[in-house]
Amino acid sequence: MFGGVFEHSIIKRAQEKSLVEINFVQLRDFAVDKHGTVDDKPYGGGVGMLLRPEPIFNAVKSIKKSENSKVVLLTPRGQKLTQEKVRELSKLDEIILICGRYEGVDERVHEKLADELISIGDYVLAGGEIPAMVIVDSVTRLLEGVLSKPEATEKESFIEDSIEHPQYTRPEEFEGMKVPEVLLSGNHAEIEKWKKENSKKM
Repeated sequence: MFGGVFEHSIIKRAQEKSLVEINFVQLRDFAVDKHGTVDDKPYGGGVGMLLRPEPIFNAVKSIKKSENSKVVLLTPRGQKLTQEKVRELSKLDEIILICGRYEGVDERVHEKLADELISIGDYVLAGGEIPAMVIVDSVTRLLEGVLSKPEATEKESFIEDSIEHPQYTRPEEFEGMKVPEVLLSGNHAEIEKWKKENSKKM
């Protein structure tokens, strides 16, 4: 699932420059039986299957290398992902992302293994893979040297609790819609004023 996302664009270039290293861990490699079983029925009954704790604990123990790291479980029960949280994660040396599947993971992963629980929104997905992609993408672009213009991460949406102002490019008029005159004026003070006035507060 991750190939198409991580083999293109900004994330691909970041890996080629050795600015970020992305590793994939297959839980089945850490299963405790010869069949590679990673899930089981929940105690007390219920629909679906749960990921067992042993493969997850074993996998994390085998790969954790840095003290400046966090183990993040992607779950609907988690804290909502925000740009502030992304900036916080970008300062870590290592992030281990646990992707839930089926009906989720054994509660002991929540209690003892995960440093943080993160959700990307109030909706249900088939698993934690897409949220993991979101975190990798949003964190990677903040790493030093990844973007050719570092100021791009300083003047964008969610900075100072606002959504970025509307933006325009050529042509000046398209299907009767014109670019605001102030943006064509060359008056930098007025342009900055317009941008601030047209940024949406969150």
